[in-house]
Amino acid sequence: MKKTIIAFLLAGFLAGGAFAQVTFSGSVYAGIQLQYTDYSGESITTIHREENDPRFNFMATVTRENYGARLDTTFQMTGDSDGHFTLHGIYGWVDFLDNSLRLTMGQISSAIWVLPRLHSRHAELYFDKIRGFRAVYDTPIQGLSVGAAFRSDGHDVQTFAEQMIFGANFIHPLFSAVFAYDLGNNVRTLFGFNFTGIPDLTAGIQISAAHLSSWDDDFFPGILQMHQIIGYRIMRPLNVHLILGQTFHGTPDSDIGLEFVVGAEYRILPNLTGSFNIILDSPDHFTTTNLTLNPMIEHTLRGPAVLYVEYELRLDNMDTATHTFGFGITIRAF
Repeated sequence: MKKTIIAFLLAGFLAGGAFAQVTFSGSVYAGIQLQYTDYSGESITTIHREENDPRFNFMATVTRENYGARLDTTFQMTGDSDGHFTLHGIYGWVDFLDNSLRLTMGQISSAIWVLPRLHSRHAELYFDKIRGFRAVYDTPIQGLSVGAAFRSDGHDVQTFAEQMIFGANFIHPLFSAVFAYDLGNNVRTLFGFNFTGIPDLTAGIQISAAHLSSWDDDFFPGILQMHQIIGYRIMRPLNVHLILGQTFHGTPDSDIGLEFVVGAEYRILPNLTGSFNIILDSPDHFTTTNLTLNPMIEHTLRGPAVLYVEYELRLDNMDTATHTFGFGITIRAF
């Protein structure tokens, strides 16, 4: 079946010039990290500060307008540092009702409701490995869209309900919010709120909860994670930020995990930025406390590429030191 779909997409690409609009994009994440730890010595690995393993992403989209509907088909492929390529997903969508109703089919994990990246230290949060159908409707209320997704791997009535995901987005000049609820086995919930009403101010909160149905279960303990961020551009070249994080575990008598990040970014030259972060984290409510100091320099090349060099000093429980030197390149689109 996959071979048939791929052949269909390739045929669409070849015929794209005459019948459809074809766009290509991709990204590259590559880096090297040298590490020295007091207890384990030296090591060198190929790792990127954002994506961990070096990777190459490629995406091609075919768009056709016909009979009042818009059809988009997207093909995604990912390669790693070992030369292995993986079919990350094929999905397509059709827009109806003056583009206010969108039906999505296929590998929709990258098109599901997303909690955006609040800061470079935190990745986007979304429901992963979702293959099936999704419908999203832009309601008459300006800025509000609601929808539902259905995983295609369920066949009986009991499983049918567990395949559903419900979500909503709301965009306002002063703020934006996203909510999604998964009825599956993990019973995962995502919620995000970003305040956008003051120029140069970044403020937001994100909540991710998983395994809610197994709270107080020692085998699949529930987990609730919260992050708050506030950042402000003091002057054109200088930004400061504060990030707070809390992790609550569903097992009895478990400690709360805490994270505290304070940092600043300064644009030294138009294409050169320096940053410094101080991170305090404790997985057990300050029974143990880890300190990390992380300076970094970023240089923006022509186009969408960024080179970075960073140093990280981590003191586990304020004692055992780990020194990490890293450098790499990020190309987010081409």
